[in-house]
Amino acid sequence: MIKLLVLALRGGSIGARFLLSFLFIKHISLEFQGEYALLLTTVTLCMLIVGFDFYVFAYRFLIKNQSKAGFTLTNQLMFHLLTYAVLLTVFFILRLSGITHDYLMVTVLFLLVFEHLGMEFFRAFIALEKVLIANIILFIRTGTWPLILIYQLLFTELEVTLDTVIDYWLIAGLLSVLLGFILIRGTVKRSKFSFDKEWVLKGFKVGALFLVATMANKIVEFSDRYIIDAFLGAKSLGIYSFFFQLANVVNVFIFTVFISFVYPKIIYLIDNKRKKEAYKVMRKLRINCILTISIYTLALFFILPYLLDFIDKSELYDHQLILYLFLLGNMFLNLSFTSHYALMAIEKDKALMWIGIGIATL
Repeated sequence: MIKLLVLALRGGSIGARFLLSFLFIKHISLEFQGEYALLLTTVTLCMLIVGFDFYVFAYRFLIKNQSKAGFTLTNQLMFHLLTYAVLLTVFFILRLSGITHDYLMVTVLFLLVFEHLGMEFFRAFIALEKVLIANIILFIRTGTWPLILIYQLLFTELEVTLDTVIDYWLIAGLLSVLLGFILIRGTVKRSKFSFDKEWVLKGFKVGALFLVATMANKIVEFSDRYIIDAFLGAKSLGIYSFFFQLANVVNVFIFTVFISFVYPKIIYLIDNKRKKEAYKVMRKLRINCILTISIYTLALFFILPYLLDFIDKSELYDHQLILYLFLLGNMFLNLSFTSHYALMAIEKDKALMWIGIGIATL
């Protein structure tokens, strides 16, 4: 029952964002979809820098030490208050140099903070094996504002601009953060506040390794958007991002239905030397990934022509191969997660960093 509710929440969120992309292309333009995709990419990359991948260390520690949830989360929050202070300083310097103006600076600053905190609440509840709560918060953060925009595009005459998107996004982010604070207080036992400088410093060092690996991975994943926008224009970026989003649906499904339920178990089993049980879980996860992506690819083969007819943009018909290349990449990506979590469990952080750098170099 919980899996069905989780699937409904994630499916609603994915469906809303995907339909929104459809409507941006159909009712506004491919160029607007390209600008929207660039905004999402920029916020995602900035979140990585603000978060510093500290969560990898914090939630691995939390999975192995569930009784220390209060200690883990309060010290993680203290670390992120420092990163927010650095972020504020950077924005202040940009403002003094005249690169940005007050409204943009304040809007983007709050958007980054709300997005980051909302994502951390999602990750924390996943680590605590409160998957339903995690996905309720995620739906508020990622599903509500697209639904409002869809209503506005379909049933009103109100104009939708990037400012409109950002405003609704900000409100949804704020609500998800407020709900996260309320629910975490009811989930985690209160403990006496104790700032552990050594623990935070260790997390900083581990986070730095993973940040290098993550940034290397994101260079592969996102740099193409900036290159396409610079050399081919917003329309080509809109086409590319449309097929990327369509292919990414299966990644979100796999994480929601399979990975989010089993990855804490993989880390816990390996940490407790129960390798046979861990390998059994990992094998089942790999089989589920292969079957899911194969079925999704087959379904898209028959459904895609009708989707493109609905959008009625001739440029999309000529680039369908991009979708199947994305799906092939998704197969390898999802199969790699079992080994990734196994290496995380035994704290082979430098190995993961070099793997990430190696992939980016190739």
